[in-house]
Amino acid sequence: MNENKGNAASEQGTSTEAMEWVNGSGLDEQSKSNLLQFIMNFPSLTFFRDSDEYLDTIESEHGITLPPWLRELRKEFAGFTDPMPARFISYEDDCARFDIVHKIWYMFSLGDMGEDDKSLFIEYAKMYPIGSWVENDRSYLAVSLEDPQDRSIYEFAREDLSDSRTAREAPYPDAVFNSYPRMLSRLYQFKAPNGDVVQAVNM
Repeated sequence: MNENKGNAASEQGTSTEAMEWVNGSGLDEQSKSNLLQFIMNFPSLTFFRDSDEYLDTIESEHGITLPPWLRELRKEFAGFTDPMPARFISYEDDCARFDIVHKIWYMFSLGDMGEDDKSLFIEYAKMYPIGSWVENDRSYLAVSLEDPQDRSIYEFAREDLSDSRTAREAPYPDAVFNSYPRMLSRLYQFKAPNGDVVQAVNM
């Protein structure tokens, strides 16, 4: 993901360098395959990976413990630095916004939420947001803070979580990708600052 323009504690690299990071990592073969697909789809982007110090800062600032798998992954490959919204060719599983996925432009960042949302997202839903719909609060992407073995990426609207909490019901975000690398591999367009659309090479 992009942290807007990256972060001071990240290492940036070209697509060639990013592929070297992934190929030389200890990630499983499926994760490597998905990440390499994403990099090859957008060879003109600048990519980055995080340091332990940066991830420690994120945990301290947001009062959370990142899932171990997410920490390990982002130290090998975190995402793209270019500050551009992106959209998916599809979700992999059903959710409330399944039929309009092609209309949703997401921006990505760890802890992508307002200060007032922490109690709703983190304390109530046990979800840590990593991206959101740029136009409104009707779609967030998040990872589970409750189950450290759960690598799924979840989707939900803020209003739905709020309604569930008011009704004293359990939250029900939908798992839309089985992993972070798989999520990245399903991105197919970026919107440049000048309005041009950057299309995936292999989709």
